[in-house]
Amino acid sequence: MRNETAATGTELRAATVRMLVHPATGDRLVILEDSAATGGAFFRFEVLTRGPRPVGEPPADHVHPDQDERVEVLAGTLRCRIAGTVYVLRPGDAIQIPKGTPHAVWSTGPGETRAIGEFRPAHDVQARLEGYFRGAGASRWGAVA
Repeated sequence: MRNETAATGTELRAATVRMLVHPATGDRLVILEDSAATGGAFFRFEVLTRGPRPVGEPPADHVHPDQDERVEVLAGTLRCRIAGTVYVLRPGDAIQIPKGTPHAVWSTGPGETRAIGEFRPAHDVQARLEGYFRGAGASRWGAVA
């Protein structure tokens, strides 16, 4: 069964598998498609970040050697650096990051940012993101993805 989230502003409604709130930042992770439920084929989630974000260096690039990543912005603004090129993503924009490609994704807007993320195949990304949102991961979102 597919789990869906309907969100209006900062309010979440409907049946979601799980929502985690980061204890320090208040950012939220909503599991839309659990990796176990998809047999590891993919993991889909929504991230809601609170603004404003401190100005500073964007996160370092990282690589998923054998996973494709997709990011779709629902609200706010994200920047995405893929193989050295920076893209500005606004509501309705989506970008595909091919496996093995150095990249970073970060929130730049003063308000809340909502984005859907997906990894194919899932591997351990769900466990790593859940660890981060429980406060056990790195201090920056981009460091664990």
